[in-house]
Amino acid sequence: MTELILRGRVQGVFCRHYCSQTAKRFGLHGSATNLWDGSVQVILATDDETLISQYIQALQNNPFGIRFFGKITDIEVHRNYQGRIEGDYEF
Repeated sequence: MTELILRGRVQGVFCRHYCSQTAKRFGLHGSATNLWDGSVQVILATDDETLISQYIQALQNNPFGIRFFGKITDIEVHRNYQGRIEGDYEF
């Protein structure tokens, strides 16, 4: 599994929904959760580097025109995530 930490204006702007809908376009499953520091944690049930790269690029460029009122300024990638897929927005 892979964990992404999204930073920028990502809470209260439909970010978790945006992450979910974008993931579904790639056939990805996981979760998105607001964190206490204002960032969003996304857990993806894949280690496929190509899929992860495509997903990250889609989050940055919104090629599907999904409603999102924020701005992602940084995405931190943690490979080999060992936790569970859980959070406030599962997809």
